[in-house]
Amino acid sequence: MTKQQELIRRRASTRQFLLSRTDPEAKPKPTFKAAAVTPDPLLEAYPQALSNRKFLNHAMAELYMCQKFSALVMRIDNFRSNPSETRLTTDCLLAAAEIIDTFCKTANGLWGRLKSDELGCFFPEKTALFSLKTAKKIRKALTAHCRETVSIGIAAYPTITFSKRQVLENAYKALDHAAFFGPGSCVSFDAVSLNISGDKRYHEGDIPGAIEEFKLALLLDPANVNVHNSLGVCYGLQGSFEKALETFSTAIQLDAGEAMSVYNAGLVHMLSGQQEKALTRFLEALNISKDVFEILFQTGRLYLEMGDFENARRYLEKAADRHPTAGSVYRYLGDCYVAGAMPAKAADAYRKAIKLNPNDAAALSALGDLFGVMGENAEIAIMFCRQSIEISPDNGLFRHRLGTLYLDQNMLEPALNEFKKAVKLGHDSTQFIDKIRDRLMAKAS
Repeated sequence: MTKQQELIRRRASTRQFLLSRTDPEAKPKPTFKAAAVTPDPLLEAYPQALSNRKFLNHAMAELYMCQKFSALVMRIDNFRSNPSETRLTTDCLLAAAEIIDTFCKTANGLWGRLKSDELGCFFPEKTALFSLKTAKKIRKALTAHCRETVSIGIAAYPTITFSKRQVLENAYKALDHAAFFGPGSCVSFDAVSLNISGDKRYHEGDIPGAIEEFKLALLLDPANVNVHNSLGVCYGLQGSFEKALETFSTAIQLDAGEAMSVYNAGLVHMLSGQQEKALTRFLEALNISKDVFEILFQTGRLYLEMGDFENARRYLEKAADRHPTAGSVYRYLGDCYVAGAMPAKAADAYRKAIKLNPNDAAALSALGDLFGVMGENAEIAIMFCRQSIEISPDNGLFRHRLGTLYLDQNMLEPALNEFKKAVKLGHDSTQFIDKIRDRLMAKAS
């Protein structure tokens, strides 16, 4: 298994990298299907108003010669599709359109409809600050006409490498940023907007797209620790460990008191086989944040790999206290208890792991093997090991353990079959194969 494959597998089971989300508690804005309105009141009031792509194409043509301009996207919060309430949002949309139309006439602006609950406008030769002030005036004016609130995202050209056409897209990213502050918020596009956009792509599985967003964010704000950390996470998931370490090191230099980047650097060292360096980073991170589950968990795992079972147990028990519903931590605790000759506690830990995750093949196999060592019910022990193989048929160790249980029950043919499969999968079971063959030959003679 390559390091990259191992990284992806571990990410799925432990989410070991810590991504610096702007607001983990923020929930995505629900989307609603707008009720059909015939005829459209907005078009009746403003028959020349353009919508969607026609509006954008017209605006780009008008702004072609502009050296600078700003844009805003306004969205009605909690847009309702219930027919009995449609009039409320329609009235609010009309009021917003009237206000925006007035401002655009004054500032030579262009406005149009983007979606059923959204209006957009461009202000030629105006800065983002102008649009921000205008947005606040729009919100204030709307309070006298409707009880609905609106959120507004703002962006401007020029901004680093973005094209004119991308300004509206950036305004939408600012609008997503505004959603983190709740209804009625107004945000101007910045590095945090890109961090949020990159975070969204990360969680959608678009790692290359997330990297591009984070890189752009750093062009806007090179000293943003959260963005450096998030970029390093993406490099780590791609298996680009040198880039990841370089990025995390930059984040640490910018803020040595930020535990995420210290821990993530340790994780890269661990995945690179540099256990001592990894342990140093993990302990540094724990000095900064003592109660983060991922740091406690990976520190315990690392101690277990290094053969320091006492420290492994100590940190894994703390991790279990911090996150009692994480099944994987109990599986590793079970391994610690086995190494410490505490079979009863090990069995209890494996049971917890299986209860929390019935498909934990490693815990099932370990519990079956432990029952065999303890002389517990052989049928149950074999059942657990069979289940582990059903889930992970290509694991040589799991095959070997099942073979051992069969051998203990004098089931020679099934045992031989499992040991042969274990050898093919890379587990050294040749001694057991020879032993069974000798017994079969003795039995035949």
